[in-house]
Amino acid sequence: GLRNQGIRTDGPAGADLLAQAVAAYHAALKVRTRDAHPVDWAQTQNNLGLALQNQGSRTDGPAGADLLAQAVAAFRASLEVRTRDAHPVDWAQTQNNLAIALSNQGKHTDGPAGADLLAQAVAAYRAALEVRTRDAFPVDWAFTKETGAMTHEAIGDHETCSEPISELKTALSLVSEALEVFDPEHLALRYTQATKLKTRAEAKLIALDAL
Repeated sequence: GLRNQGIRTDGPAGADLLAQAVAAYHAALKVRTRDAHPVDWAQTQNNLGLALQNQGSRTDGPAGADLLAQAVAAFRASLEVRTRDAHPVDWAQTQNNLAIALSNQGKHTDGPAGADLLAQAVAAYRAALEVRTRDAFPVDWAFTKETGAMTHEAIGDHETCSEPISELKTALSLVSEALEVFDPEHLALRYTQATKLKTRAEAKLIALDAL
């Protein structure tokens, strides 16, 4: 759809496609109301959150922060229907998406407010792992481990962090676990992304004389 096109398209054209995707999801929510179609409503809120998150990560300054806040709100709305008891797999997926949005939001928010958002991201990815176990959902488990690694890297980089070495070591451990599942042949993109994250965490630890 428009969101996938937008992700794959660089520059203003990609941003425009993502904006169109956001508008399309907002339009769908006028039909897919929570009262009439709760499951479809929750799915659309989740997809809206993903589009807003993609849009926000490409947008600098306060506008980007606002889009990420809207993404967080959409994921939280989805979780009102996608509960762990009723829809555990969808609940875990949305918790993982929420963690990514909160982590991105926290990374771009200074001071205690940013630290609080990053702490919420940790809670969200850990919640996802309660369902996304390695035995039951190995690829999803690995993806959420990578989300956790990204979150702890962001905490380690944040101005409020007093123990960056500890956070970066946690990030390195989590992404190393993810790479036990992500193989370069069958999951090439995930393998590449996770390897970059691992290399980055190692470089930061070397710079801190901690590796």
